[in-house]
Amino acid sequence: MIRNYLVTAMRNFARHKLYSFINIAGLAVGLACAIFIILYLRDELSYERWIPDSQDIYRIEGTFSLPGAEPRFFSVVPFPVPIAMQTQIPQVVAETHLIPEMMTAKIGDQLFSARISVVDPNFLQVIKLPLVKGDPARVLAQPDSVVLSEATAKKFFGDADPVGKTVTVSDTHPLMITGVLRDLPHNTGLTADLMMPNTSKADTLEQRTKESWLNVEGWGYVKFAPGADLSAMDAKLKAITDKAIDAKKQVNLNIPGSDLLRLHLTRLWDTHLAPYGDTEAGSMTMIYGFAAIAGLILLIACFNFMNLATARAMIRAREVSLRKVMGARRQQLVVQFLGESVMTALIALALALVLVKLLLPAFDSFLTRPIAFNYLTDWPLTIAVALIAIAAGLFGGIYPALILSGFRPAATLGTSNSGMSGSGLLRTTLVVLQFAISVGLGIATIVVFAQIHYVQQVDIGFDRHNLVVLGGAGPLMTPSLRDSMKQALAANPAIAGVASSNMTPMDGGILVTGVKLPAGAEQFTIRNVNIDPDFLRVWGMKLLAGRNLSRDRGEDTMPDPDTRTDDARGNILITEAAARQLGFTVQSAVGQSILVGIGAGPGKFLRCTIVGVTGNANFDGIETAALPVIYFYYPKGQGPLTVRIKPGQLQPALAAIDRVWRQFVPTRTIRRQFQDENFDKLFASTEKEGAIFGMFVGVAIFIACLGLFGLAAFTAERRTKEIGIRKVFGARTRDIVRLLLWQFSIPVLIANIIAWPVAYFYLHHWLQSYAYRISLNPLYFLAASAITLAIAWVTVIAHAVRVAGANPVRALRYE
Repeated sequence: MIRNYLVTAMRNFARHKLYSFINIAGLAVGLACAIFIILYLRDELSYERWIPDSQDIYRIEGTFSLPGAEPRFFSVVPFPVPIAMQTQIPQVVAETHLIPEMMTAKIGDQLFSARISVVDPNFLQVIKLPLVKGDPARVLAQPDSVVLSEATAKKFFGDADPVGKTVTVSDTHPLMITGVLRDLPHNTGLTADLMMPNTSKADTLEQRTKESWLNVEGWGYVKFAPGADLSAMDAKLKAITDKAIDAKKQVNLNIPGSDLLRLHLTRLWDTHLAPYGDTEAGSMTMIYGFAAIAGLILLIACFNFMNLATARAMIRAREVSLRKVMGARRQQLVVQFLGESVMTALIALALALVLVKLLLPAFDSFLTRPIAFNYLTDWPLTIAVALIAIAAGLFGGIYPALILSGFRPAATLGTSNSGMSGSGLLRTTLVVLQFAISVGLGIATIVVFAQIHYVQQVDIGFDRHNLVVLGGAGPLMTPSLRDSMKQALAANPAIAGVASSNMTPMDGGILVTGVKLPAGAEQFTIRNVNIDPDFLRVWGMKLLAGRNLSRDRGEDTMPDPDTRTDDARGNILITEAAARQLGFTVQSAVGQSILVGIGAGPGKFLRCTIVGVTGNANFDGIETAALPVIYFYYPKGQGPLTVRIKPGQLQPALAAIDRVWRQFVPTRTIRRQFQDENFDKLFASTEKEGAIFGMFVGVAIFIACLGLFGLAAFTAERRTKEIGIRKVFGARTRDIVRLLLWQFSIPVLIANIIAWPVAYFYLHHWLQSYAYRISLNPLYFLAASAITLAIAWVTVIAHAVRVAGANPVRALRYE
């Protein structure tokens, strides 16, 4: 019997080649896309899961809430937090830190720019990264030890054994290599090129910072006992911060410490997809989105199968009736038709696996990460994909099987009637659903790319082009050295200007201060940035009212905190956002006096005069609105230099920068950060996800049109006699084409009515996560609808023209 079923199925495939091809091709492409999405999502969800015991390790994160400011989320926390958790929470069995720092490593006479992870000596015992050489309990036990990754060891020493050799960091600190760390896989957010203990003298983090509960420094991790109950952890973390932070004394705020800093935990597994990330990471929204696309693509492919199988039922009506006359039972017919659909799905699966094998290298290259799929070693995934294919076959074939097996022989033998009442409505419904999904995904694609384009063009308050920030000197950058370098750089004809500050836009740093109006009791919290008078010009920032700070005006230089008197005064600039927060307009703010807590000590304020108002500058990218900022001038507290390069003078300017650096800081490697590149990095992940999204949406539309193509061929064939009669009565070819196009346009138009409100609801919610966002212009919806309708017309027009142009005599002899 099974052999008979197989023979019948193969004959059916051979007899109806077009429909078999459409079903198999649609399912194959759909399954291939689903496999690619599954592989991508599996990789995204695999971060840190390869680390032993990682299910019990959590990263501590914090939310700072300050008066007059939006809450600020950080994946980094104050240094004392993990220590306090281990001492005060019994379930915590270990804690550790990781603080990434850029340093200069010296090997012999060679200098290298090195990314060093400064960690607790127990780090490799808590987070068990694989060592090639060395004992995790001993490699970082000595203060002057260092562990290198395999790639870094090869870079420094070639093929020689590095253990026992010396690496000098920060000019004068020799560190002995005690171990070699296996190169970490791509699916981790941890950094480990070089790893040294924070007990080393080379650690640049000051002891007072390690004791501060208000400075966020690096990542903190805690390990819980297996099976620990974390249900009451929020209350315990609240008690810890209330005990450790005296907000009245430290920031002059009469609030509990837990209102100032709220701690929360993220499992190490989930840090890649957590909303608080300082590295390029994914998001759970993206995970859910791509999982939904995979499901929708498979659903469209199944709709194709069901639609075409139902349409072809009138062709097979007599076959089923004859089988029943010969004694076939309904259950046997159901098994036969479901078997055919499952066979179709398995053939499609085989083709899908071939497509995946052929296209996987290109997919890896596009994602810039290795995503492997070995059918044998990845047997759980292979079995899962096979089950998905079988389920797709059963889902696509169940309705036609039940309907076909229910034919009554007396109603179908001797007539062309299939006996399938309502099948036309079903086919129309399936087409509507297919195109509703396609239109919705098309609208989403247009909106995603429009949002990306918008934020790339948005005015962030400064000119990021031809702007490079210089770093790497560390404590060697004294005020006198900085001034000498500025003069040497500014003298080069390829350089338009040089400025210095204590932080730069998009560097991740934030310093805040308390601010009050002289006559008011309310205290605001405003960001403060130390700049020199050249900063606004070099960064291309707008001065909206008043004047800039000057070196030639005494009160424009902020008084030294160590020597200032009670009657000391200072002049400052504020941004437009700060002016509005303080209750001023841009013009009225100039000349106003406010009380500022910059360097004034706990509970004390310095009276400052606002001499100018600048435009808002977004220091944190585009996901949040620009924060209010106070700019002041204090030469001793400034750090990195910013150089504006004249257009077209990049190479001469970089050569000049390198010469000046070697002249003034010969023992340190230079770090150059181009601000346009930093800005572009903000969108690299989003653009890649958008491109993948658009690609799979295109596939979904292709599969839907493939089904429409088959349905159009079938419909055109079944209406041959009707069309012949219409032509005999004077209908022109264009009239027939218009009739057929309108028939297939109606489901697409109905699909738009369904898709528009659903797409609007979800896209409106998605856009709310952006501080700078587009509005949902009706043109986006109309464009997606027009494109989908045009594709549908192109799909069916060939059939319409062919049938409409046929000789009516042949059409009338059709049956």
